[in-house]
Amino acid sequence: MNVSFEGIGHVSATFATDITQVDTVCKMTANGKVAACEDGGTFCGKVESIRKGFAGVQLHGFTQVHFTGTAPHLGYAILTADGKGGVKTHTQGRSYLVVSVDDTAKTAIIEL
Repeated sequence: MNVSFEGIGHVSATFATDITQVDTVCKMTANGKVAACEDGGTFCGKVESIRKGFAGVQLHGFTQVHFTGTAPHLGYAILTADGKGGVKTHTQGRSYLVVSVDDTAKTAIIEL
């Protein structure tokens, strides 16, 4: 039996956006609006869908993210945006629970 974190604690909301790619971590930029994060920026969620200038953004729960650089360690790790839609480990910022890491695919499952 495989372990699955899919759907646990999932909360999402719709925001206005100029983001054009799903699976991108994002940040709040104005009332009801999100944008892609700059390198080293703090992210609030991950874009799940885009339609006509609006994005469905996952704000809580477990989700898979792409990472660059050193793989995050399991447990609580400080992560920031990598400026390319994914995340990277950092020495300062917000701590996220990392429950799975795939070094080959460069993905991790984190709790937002």
